[in-house]
Amino acid sequence: MALSAEALETEALSLPREDKTRLIVHLLESIEERPNSDPRQVEQAWVAEASRRYQAYSRGEEQAIPAEDVFTDLRADDH
Repeated sequence: MALSAEALETEALSLPREDKTRLIVHLLESIEERPNSDPRQVEQAWVAEASRRYQAYSRGEEQAIPAEDVFTDLRADDH
């Protein structure tokens, strides 16, 4: 017997965080329409983005955020 969406949601919300995360990833992957990516193209895109960000930083258009501040904010958001 299939669960209703509401019953499934209730069950999913009671899962541990790691299981919820895995479920979310699988659900998103099941509905996203993504072409198969060539890992080399993905890497090239990330390198280009990193370069763009560094150049913007070098020109003074972007400011750096200390890693300690970033991790502190992430930990605060996690609670």
